[in-house]
Amino acid sequence: MGNRRRGSILTSLAVTAALAVGYGIVSFMAYKSWLSSYHVQILIWVGVNVIMGVSLNLINGFTGQFSLGHAGFMAIGAYTAAYCTKILGLPFAVALIAGGITASAGGLLVGVPTLRLAGDYLAIATLGFGEIIRVAIVNLSVVGGPRGLGGIPAHTTFLWVYCVAVLAVVVVKNIIGSRHGRAFIAIREDETAAETMGIDTIKTKIAAFVIGAFFAGVAGGLYAHKITYIDPGQFDFMKSIESLVIIVLGGMGSITGSVVAAFIVTFLPEVLRPLAEWRMVAYSLMLILIMLYRPKGLMGSAEVSIAGIRSRLGRAFGGFGVGVGAQAACTAAADGSGCGSRSGAGGADVHARAAKLPPAIETQGVCMNFGGLKAVCDLNIQIAKGELTAVIGPNGAGKTTVFNMFTGLSNASVGAVLYNGKNITNRRPSEINVAGIARTFQNIRLFSNMTVLENVMIALNGQHHYSMLESVLRSGRYLQAEEEIRNRALALLAIFKLDNRADEIAGKLPYGDQRRLEIARALATNPHVLLLDEPAAGMNPQETQELMELIKWVHREYDLTVLLIEHDMKLVMNLAQRIIVLDHGVMIADGTPAEVVKNTKVIQAYLGEEAV
Repeated sequence: MGNRRRGSILTSLAVTAALAVGYGIVSFMAYKSWLSSYHVQILIWVGVNVIMGVSLNLINGFTGQFSLGHAGFMAIGAYTAAYCTKILGLPFAVALIAGGITASAGGLLVGVPTLRLAGDYLAIATLGFGEIIRVAIVNLSVVGGPRGLGGIPAHTTFLWVYCVAVLAVVVVKNIIGSRHGRAFIAIREDETAAETMGIDTIKTKIAAFVIGAFFAGVAGGLYAHKITYIDPGQFDFMKSIESLVIIVLGGMGSITGSVVAAFIVTFLPEVLRPLAEWRMVAYSLMLILIMLYRPKGLMGSAEVSIAGIRSRLGRAFGGFGVGVGAQAACTAAADGSGCGSRSGAGGADVHARAAKLPPAIETQGVCMNFGGLKAVCDLNIQIAKGELTAVIGPNGAGKTTVFNMFTGLSNASVGAVLYNGKNITNRRPSEINVAGIARTFQNIRLFSNMTVLENVMIALNGQHHYSMLESVLRSGRYLQAEEEIRNRALALLAIFKLDNRADEIAGKLPYGDQRRLEIARALATNPHVLLLDEPAAGMNPQETQELMELIKWVHREYDLTVLLIEHDMKLVMNLAQRIIVLDHGVMIADGTPAEVVKNTKVIQAYLGEEAV
């Protein structure tokens, strides 16, 4: 803990020193007339573009929401800040903050109704809202209407823009390096999986929109007080496209890329100015060539950071200081502490208690209809606490639909789903996960572009709380919570023999390891009920045997109620204490493996005489 805090302080001091040196160099060059006022002005526009690019990248790049209305938030900030200084006579700093707050309120207003959409629909909706904002300003005579607003004080200087740009970069970087940032990225990677990991995707997306809009509003205030005259036409659709070009060119999900691209997008037209009317043609052609040969942008999702440089230097000089956290986690895993295990009791004790307890999950006359198709019909089952139950049946029997109803991904058309006696039929997946139900998927749904460690850390988000402000300031509960999250994640990975792959990209793991990681991630949410949807699919016999032993161990050690969908009957017969059989959405059998295997209906519908 002390080393982590000390490292954070040293990093902050190093960044502060680097920024001071950078500003000092520019100021000295301007003082010596090595930089003309024209060059300083270009640097100011670079800074404004950095703010716009980084703030939009938080929404589009990190959270994966395709917004085309960023110019609207810039317009709100520009007009609010200009009104504050010109009409109300408020200080410039107060005006910028007011512009940011007003723009973030606009972001909230836009975000609440639109962020239930996705993809092209979201892009069209945000584009429409951006135009609504611009047209509303046209009709506001108090800020000049279509004539625009002139006589704005020229308060914007290089120092102001430099400081705000640095602030925007640091704030977004610190947020992305926190549990809030992991939630943003999880939504970008797989919104459904994020929701089933306990992340409230609606609130998280709105938070990204509000923060991005705030900095766009501040950028608008700086813009207005630089050119001293603004009109609604300056904040049209093409202004949003300029910001989009910056993040696409630099790399979606790369703060460093946004900064680099802001320099290119600002300087390149000026460098090409001698080409006269061919300037914009050459500019567009160069952008096209860059995107053809670097489709993920100049930086992709990579970042240049002090921590990354320090890590590379450490590896170059013999790995100094690397792996201490993993070793500590492995030690914790070895003695069973800190790994989330809730039980030391044997399996027999668990099942003896199960008969005396109310059911963990119960369905009451549940039906699930997709148009005219009845995927599940009149399902009445009770799963006792501590049971290990398999759900089997032919393809299309409705097994995964049942799991989807248990986890909130589908709402029952008729009937009710109860968890610990409480109705969860219409509750959201994130709420159901927090209540204690976790799952894996038939088709593996890892956060493929994140590391193995980050996948598990995301699942621990809901168990360690600190505010957005604490993550920005890296203070309060932040350091301790992040240390605990990391150590618990490493300990869990050690149990599943994945700790040596903690820093690898999850999507590049071998298939069997991906299956184990998905189970580890589900367990990290600290569930009471674990749903495994065809966990042995695609595995060879050795991997299947290892998986069977792992499920037995997890069931016993974590004192879980486990529901298993599986087609490998050898695994089912050797693992399940009880089997439920579905066929065309109807339950045709429920009993022990010995009873089910002799059931005539099951033999006809699924097993066949040869299997028996």
